[in-house]
Amino acid sequence: MSSYRLPAFALALLLLLGVGIASVWGVSSLRTSNEWIGHTYEVINRIEVAERAIRSTEANARAYRLTGHPEFRSQYLIATHQVDTAHEALASAIRDNPGQHARVKRMREAAQAHLSELRRLFDLQELQGADVARQATNSTLTLRQWNEFDEAASEMRREELRLLDQRKARSDRYANLLIAIVVLGMLLSGGLMISLMVSVTRENKRARRLEFEARSAAHEMALSMAQVDQLSKQRHDLARYSGLLQSCQTLEEIVQLSIDTIRRLVPDASGRFYLIRASQNFHDSVASFGDHLISSTDSLMPSDCWALRRGQAHMVSGEESRQLTCAHLDAGTPAPGITSLCLPLSAQGTSIGLLQVSASAEAMDHGSAVDELIGQLAEQLGLAIANLQLRETLRTQSLRDPLTGLFNRRYLEESLARELQRCERRGLPLSVLMLDVDHFKRFNDTHGHAAGDALLGQVGRQIQAGVRAEDIACRYGGEEFTVVLPELDAAGALVRAEQIRRAVEIATVQHLGQQLGPVTMSIGIATFPGDGLTPEVLLQLADATLYRAKAEGRNRVLHVSYDD
Repeated sequence: MSSYRLPAFALALLLLLGVGIASVWGVSSLRTSNEWIGHTYEVINRIEVAERAIRSTEANARAYRLTGHPEFRSQYLIATHQVDTAHEALASAIRDNPGQHARVKRMREAAQAHLSELRRLFDLQELQGADVARQATNSTLTLRQWNEFDEAASEMRREELRLLDQRKARSDRYANLLIAIVVLGMLLSGGLMISLMVSVTRENKRARRLEFEARSAAHEMALSMAQVDQLSKQRHDLARYSGLLQSCQTLEEIVQLSIDTIRRLVPDASGRFYLIRASQNFHDSVASFGDHLISSTDSLMPSDCWALRRGQAHMVSGEESRQLTCAHLDAGTPAPGITSLCLPLSAQGTSIGLLQVSASAEAMDHGSAVDELIGQLAEQLGLAIANLQLRETLRTQSLRDPLTGLFNRRYLEESLARELQRCERRGLPLSVLMLDVDHFKRFNDTHGHAAGDALLGQVGRQIQAGVRAEDIACRYGGEEFTVVLPELDAAGALVRAEQIRRAVEIATVQHLGQQLGPVTMSIGIATFPGDGLTPEVLLQLADATLYRAKAEGRNRVLHVSYDD
């Protein structure tokens, strides 16, 4: 047997070397495949960024045409630049794919054509006014441009999803091949090591030590491969989270998606989500998950958490001593074998909230990079919540008049048509009030525009206080207001209008320490179905009745039936 020891030993070394080389090659191939998968997710994300940029441009341009508000004008100009930036980034990401490059070119041409149309309308509005720009809007051309852009974007997304499936399949093949190489190499080298051990143990301790070291090396290699697989899965989960996060439309969806992802990264984790309240004085818990290995309070002050104080992650581990523990955690923290991680949620330097996660110290081991992955999740979570809050703010601004807080004319037109159809289907009446502040120009000339704005704000509050929850109070334009009263006939509308007129008449306006007023209102009423069957007819008749009320002396409510 001794004559075969050296060749057998040499063969075992060659097998180990082969397994090592094959493992390095397999890991490299797997890493390359995962990089391509990440590249595909990046391209899909940039497609979505390009789509959001052109939609943001359209939304701000439309809002500016409807309201003339300078903030929308600024946002429109910023968004047009973002469209070019998004398309340049997308073109750079797919420069190695001629087919996708052609589709990007189509997207860009469609986007530029639409931007040209928006720029034409913007120039008309700047030179001739919003009414001219709205009349010049070509809905058919806009729809065709949107269809061309959406078609090119959809083709790109389908191609990237096809590439993603191919690359995932390739990654799986590399992983399976790598496992087969490692298992086969370990079996062969293990068999040789056992035969050598039986022979060598009868000679000297040195051979035993070498064999033991060889076994240890093989075991460590297997553990290393398991860690690589685990890290790859965690990176994939985080990439999937990033993609799904862009499609969330509510805070509940964002929180639930984040909880599911954290549990995949750290199965035994528990914790809480906090959001800062408008007062900026405290953070309130909006969701919790897990079995709460370490408890945290339902609300906390910024001074209660070291992560919020420092603006960066703060970890407390049971294996360390003399740590600075957050005041919102259990009094007994750090607990043996338990780690707590606090991560501030922020976007563009603004604090949004806090994510607190606790788990076993083994699961949160820094060497496995779990804390870094959760930190990346917290960064994306903060941006997603900030974007959601921004979208909600923009939506509110597009529907509300900023001076009075009432709905704007655009919302009136949409809601009146909808409510009229509903009442017509159910055989119910609907009334429209047209309200106008008497002698508003004289009030403005006497007290100034600032006082006039204060008066309109006061009138808006009086109107809002005088209507039901289902009624729709709007600022029609200038000092003119409109209220839609679903399911209310002419008699009920007269009572409601008289209450509003009386409330405005007895109210006063506080401006710069002075008490101004009182002022009066004239109100005209039109009722469906007796006075008209369409929104346009009802608004015209209510407006005509309003001017008749003014002609008859102002400060009155008037309803003239259609037959009159």
